[in-house]
Amino acid sequence: MKAFITLVKLYLNSIFRFSVMRYSNDGRERRNAVMGVVAIVIIIVVYGGMSGMTSYRMISAGVDPAIPFLMIATLASLFALAMAFAQGSATLSAFADFDTLMGMPIPITLIVLARFLALYSVEALYCAAYLLPCGVIYAILCAPVWWFYPVFLIMLLLLPVVPVVIGSGADLLLSAAFAKSKYKKGITSTIKMILLMGFIIFAYMLPQLSNSFLNAPEKTAAITSRLYPPAQWFAKGATGSFPLALLFIAGSAALCVLFVLILNRTFLPLHDRLSAGYHVKNYKLGMLRSSGALKALFTIERKRFFNSTAWVINTIIGSILIIVIGVAGAALSGTLSAFFRVASVSGYTAAMITGILIFCATISPTTSCAISMEGKEIWIAKTLPVRAKLWLSAKLLMNLVLVGPSLLIAITLLAVFYRGILTAADILGIVLMPIASLLFTTVFGLYVNAKMPRLDWNTDTEVVKQSGSVLIVLLAGIGQVAISVLPALLTGIRWLTPAIAAVLLCAAAAIYLYLMKNAEQIRRNL
Repeated sequence: MKAFITLVKLYLNSIFRFSVMRYSNDGRERRNAVMGVVAIVIIIVVYGGMSGMTSYRMISAGVDPAIPFLMIATLASLFALAMAFAQGSATLSAFADFDTLMGMPIPITLIVLARFLALYSVEALYCAAYLLPCGVIYAILCAPVWWFYPVFLIMLLLLPVVPVVIGSGADLLLSAAFAKSKYKKGITSTIKMILLMGFIIFAYMLPQLSNSFLNAPEKTAAITSRLYPPAQWFAKGATGSFPLALLFIAGSAALCVLFVLILNRTFLPLHDRLSAGYHVKNYKLGMLRSSGALKALFTIERKRFFNSTAWVINTIIGSILIIVIGVAGAALSGTLSAFFRVASVSGYTAAMITGILIFCATISPTTSCAISMEGKEIWIAKTLPVRAKLWLSAKLLMNLVLVGPSLLIAITLLAVFYRGILTAADILGIVLMPIASLLFTTVFGLYVNAKMPRLDWNTDTEVVKQSGSVLIVLLAGIGQVAISVLPALLTGIRWLTPAIAAVLLCAAAAIYLYLMKNAEQIRRNL
């Protein structure tokens, strides 16, 4: 039992980095760990606030309390499913410390249980953020029976079981199926990105779904219950049906035990399969091609990016959204332009377009974790016989190539199709401000990551999802949306946005010059 508790502590520490915050003598590492926890806290607060407001709105309107429980439990399960599918195989079976653990006198069963519990604990934390506010609102407004409190807490702890089992099991099967394929990263990344897009669309439609629940709650709840029965068991059990509460608890516990037993039996074969690589048969050396230093470094950066499923999913979503917004906005330009005129908001069209494009272009640049992704192989970059400014330039170029083309296409489409309700100053702002924001975010992301690198990670998800530099750059992107949209909306001065873009371009140039001037020192200090 002591070994099991130690393993769980180690895995949770690798996720939340409590030991680094407490014992590390490196101030930069402590700041990184703190920012990672801050990012998790922000997510929890946002989820909790959304859940609490939705529950209060529905229960106050006289809706059956089981319906907000049903809706929020379904949303929490979908989120847990997406998270487990994104990182299940990396957390449960394929990991860097495998040889070390296998050499210790620890049963494989304890390793499996500890890793499953670490993954499960993170998902349970997010599910609790969704459901606890709903439970508090229900307890205040409806005064349930005494057994509601212990039963609700037990069901809350077991809520992630079904999504975690389905998500991580599907990820393990998918990764194992394409483990020996030459294109395994591309295939798995594409499938995971499609799932993530579906979740984002669902989250975007949540306000409309809330209205649908209010307008036809029984009908909508019946559809949701048929699609995902455990959510109905949870909702009904939390609001008075003790038999359904027992069914949910017993079913979730049985499924959890069954999954752990299967994973325990297949742990070693799965790890071997997931750790396998693609090998070309009958390989023959043909012609060797040479290229310049910058092109070679960019090629390395591109391969590193596309070899990380978590990095691809976290970053490329912005480029996809930009294209979708550009094409959809152009296709619906006639309808939307007429609507803006009728609603007397045509003067805000430029601000809305600019804000949306900036948000999508700056949501997660590759540079915010480009240095951190070097990881324990950073010594290779430090010993390369190339100038450090070329090494940094390749990282900057990666983000510009990834986001720049889609941004230019969207800007062109929107500026052309909405020119009827835009002034010359509006069009200039739409063109300059998103480009300036992209350039600023690209160099600022690299600057922050150079100041806050995280090189001691075990899985790339730790860097992409829990890095302090990623959170800072994300907040900076939201700040750029605010400074580009709010002044123009509040003052009504059309030329203010191009002026802000000029200031942002100057700031980007200053940061770029700093990076190039101090490139050698930055690389040496890593």
